[in-house]
Amino acid sequence: MNTTTTVSMAALLSAVCSACAIAPEQIAVETTLPSDYQTESVVQVSESSAADWWLGFNDPELSSLIELAQTDNLDIQETLTQLRATYALTKAIRSDLFPTFDGFLDNRLGSLLTSGIDPSLTGSLGASMSFNPDITGRNKNRLAAAQADYLAAELGVDNLRRLIREAVALQYIELRRAGARLALLQTTLDLQQTTLEIVEARYAAGLSPKLDVDRTRADYSRTRAQQSLIMANRKQAMYALSVLTGQLPGALEFDDALTDQIPTFSAGAAVSLPADLVRRRPDIRAAAANLESEIISIRVEKSDLLPSLQLPGSISAGYGDVSGSADEISLSLSALLDIPLFDYGRRQAEVEAQRARAKAAAIAYRSSVLSALQEVEGSLVQISAIQQSLDMQLESVRSSEAAYDQLDALYREGLASFIDVLDAQRTLISSRESIVQTEANLASAIVSLYAALDAGCSEVAESDCSAQSL
Repeated sequence: MNTTTTVSMAALLSAVCSACAIAPEQIAVETTLPSDYQTESVVQVSESSAADWWLGFNDPELSSLIELAQTDNLDIQETLTQLRATYALTKAIRSDLFPTFDGFLDNRLGSLLTSGIDPSLTGSLGASMSFNPDITGRNKNRLAAAQADYLAAELGVDNLRRLIREAVALQYIELRRAGARLALLQTTLDLQQTTLEIVEARYAAGLSPKLDVDRTRADYSRTRAQQSLIMANRKQAMYALSVLTGQLPGALEFDDALTDQIPTFSAGAAVSLPADLVRRRPDIRAAAANLESEIISIRVEKSDLLPSLQLPGSISAGYGDVSGSADEISLSLSALLDIPLFDYGRRQAEVEAQRARAKAAAIAYRSSVLSALQEVEGSLVQISAIQQSLDMQLESVRSSEAAYDQLDALYREGLASFIDVLDAQRTLISSRESIVQTEANLASAIVSLYAALDAGCSEVAESDCSAQSL
């Protein structure tokens, strides 16, 4: 048995090259957070996260739809599948920290036909090994960057859940808006029908002109014409909710009697402070993870500027030699040192490109913070304005109802003109319609506020995040 061994200076080379440590990169992220929001909140301000905010509507139907969408929404399922692929790639990168082993088998069938010797089988078998000692930390940095990418992807799933919750709630409010408008429409038609009957009776008695009858019928027909449009809006909201919950459009059915009022937000989670918002909201945390990955990748590119070490090795054994000689075992182990010399600046350019990508990621992080703050501030302003408008509209409705009742009574006694009654009726109907629209707008603004504050799986519940993701 002959053994061939190549002894290398791997340990010495590793010790020399390990001195080539790569300093961490520092990318400045200047984000100044206010201590509070500019608009005074209509709810208590604290450091708690806005978890399960939809429960503040006290609507079991809404809660059921949101829970169903969290599990059956196809966009969420697709993103979860992509997340599993990201996780698998992370494991693949981790394997680069360890040696790889491969086996081989080489069989050869030969014979000496002229001499009549029987065919013989010869060949060799063995294994090869390849190992790249991570003397510059390149593979460790690649793994750290991949782990940051996976965290960003996981937070991306959480952020998608946040957006789906908002979409479901907004579409549900549109469903309820349409139902409330249909209920109000029926009340309006009843009121106009009563007025029409009174006017027709007075016309038959010669107490009112035909013009009053025509005007009343025109208003009645104009109101009825709105019904088909409102029903179309209702069906569109139903279709959207069906798709958001992973079903065919129209698969969900709703009882008309349960959706004829705008949901009222009675109690919910407190509004997070700006610093708490930045620390918890998943899209901001995902942007921070992306920034970390890009910064770590600078060290990956810098490692290409340094020498790299490879330790290939193999062991093989031959068998079945026709000549009858003994089998041979061969063992080899070598060390290859790759030293970058000159590449026309390619490696350095790749470092600069990666540094630019990291700076872009820092800008993207700042942008996500500002966008989140803008969403909260905008929702707070909108809620405050809508609430003030609603208070004034409620007062307007009360005044319109009183004015209509007085004019209607005077008209029945012949003491008021019909045009005054008709104007008062139109004002009352318009005021009631404005109330429905404003209440729906207020509910939508509250949804947008708490969606902007939605921390999803916050950092205090990472285990829950992992359980939902994979």
